[in-house]
Amino acid sequence: MWDANIGTTTRVLDAAEVAGVGRIVYLSTVAALGNTHGIVVDETHRRDLREGFVSWYDETKYGAHEVAQQRAIAGAPVVTALPSQVYGPADHSPVGDQLRMAFRGQLRYRVLDDVGLGFVHVDDLASGIIAALGQGVAGQSYVLSGPTSTLTDVLATAARLGGHGLPPRIPTGLLRVIAPFGPLVGRPSIPEAISSSAGVTYWASSAKAAAQLGFVARGIEDGLRDTFGLPAGD
Repeated sequence: MWDANIGTTTRVLDAAEVAGVGRIVYLSTVAALGNTHGIVVDETHRRDLREGFVSWYDETKYGAHEVAQQRAIAGAPVVTALPSQVYGPADHSPVGDQLRMAFRGQLRYRVLDDVGLGFVHVDDLASGIIAALGQGVAGQSYVLSGPTSTLTDVLATAARLGGHGLPPRIPTGLLRVIAPFGPLVGRPSIPEAISSSAGVTYWASSAKAAAQLGFVARGIEDGLRDTFGLPAGD
């Protein structure tokens, strides 16, 4: 993961600079800003490194973000885009799978769904990335986030649109108890899943991107209707 995120970012930026590329859009992530502790932050936010990192993904994406930021400070034509949680049609990410199962009434249980995320529809994100390429200012960062919410509330919306309720929730305390036995059942990453999700928020405002790039993110229900092929709401 270190090489995939930090190593590859470094190599691609090296190659772009050698080739004399006039504009580089680096796709970071809102997660690089760290746990926002229930606050909606903006691009100026700096995480407290004394808190440490909640996962290897968190640490390596932060490292790659810093590589891009340092290149921009040194004069490379880097524009940084920070997407939030992406969703939409044909999304087979873990979050996308949960949303689809909730909509179909197939979600058997909920776990760690108090995590706070910004939900951005894939089409809106794509438009934002293109705007960053064409209109973004080198050296600047732009959050491309949809509405902020908890996974619980978004799962509830998906379930409601499908005519279902939400299933029971496995308490986080129980997960902490069974975490040491995760490797025995093929789930060695349970401790990291808990540390990166339980009570953690990754909330950031896209106001700057809206003002400077014309970025617009649709509401969660409208986005889920498109995801599941439903007609637009009233």
